[in-house]
Amino acid sequence: MPNLRHHRVAVEGTDLHVVTAGPADGRPLVLLHGWPESWRCWEAVIGALEGPFRLIVPDQRGFGRSGMPPGTASYAMGVLVGDLVALLDHFEIPRAGLAGHDFGGAVTWAAAAVVPDRLDRAVVLAAPHPMRLREAAIENRRQLAASFYVWLMHAGERGIALLAADGFRRLASWAFAGSQVPERVVAEYVEQWREPGRFEAMAGWYRANYPPDLFNPDVPFDLPPARVPIRYVHAGHDVAFVPEAARGSGAFVDAPYDEHVIDHSTHWLPWDAPDEVARLIAEWIVAG
Repeated sequence: MPNLRHHRVAVEGTDLHVVTAGPADGRPLVLLHGWPESWRCWEAVIGALEGPFRLIVPDQRGFGRSGMPPGTASYAMGVLVGDLVALLDHFEIPRAGLAGHDFGGAVTWAAAAVVPDRLDRAVVLAAPHPMRLREAAIENRRQLAASFYVWLMHAGERGIALLAADGFRRLASWAFAGSQVPERVVAEYVEQWREPGRFEAMAGWYRANYPPDLFNPDVPFDLPPARVPIRYVHAGHDVAFVPEAARGSGAFVDAPYDEHVIDHSTHWLPWDAPDEVARLIAEWIVAG
């Protein structure tokens, strides 16, 4: 079993619960979970990475056991990237590798664009570059349908109430269907979502960063290119994204880029294919 250490780290406006593992002199690697998980997203992967790497695995703001500051602005992408920089500063790490799954991948894309001086190399799992995702949604209406839950979070109390139906058990059943996420972990997630204010904070991630007009071709949208080497890993059975979204993110990377598809996995790559995910992360991060 990995030797896990738990910390509280102050960041702008709140504090984060952070798990660390691996040797203090290991190569620094930050792992960012996605929506609606916690640091446990990486539980099955940590053991394979803690040997060569000094792992920093936070509950991102609003999730797990981290703080949940009020207001949509508290979850804007610039704030989320600021949390990453604050973690590196707290642990006195000038530069680190970075891997992000799902919305953690979106943070990874942003960090690779705006703070490339703090990163060595990065891996993104199951999160096409936002510009590629926008293209896919404009090209294929099925991508809009796959994102229906996002629009519920923009629908106010009624939308949240639908996601919270049956004590969030319906959401959990839909979200993790067909995956290898353990029942005990799903039960922990559901318990966390029920904490007063927790799901509202989690919804803030989408409200702040995925406005309803994001996929409107008449509304201008542009992001600077990522400027660190990135490997993108997609799941062959990812119901969150149409197959076309698995390719093409490299057009928005101004650095070496690499793509992989793990055919047998659902969206939840770190749970469904932990050994393969660990290998793909490790070999990419150490290649630089």
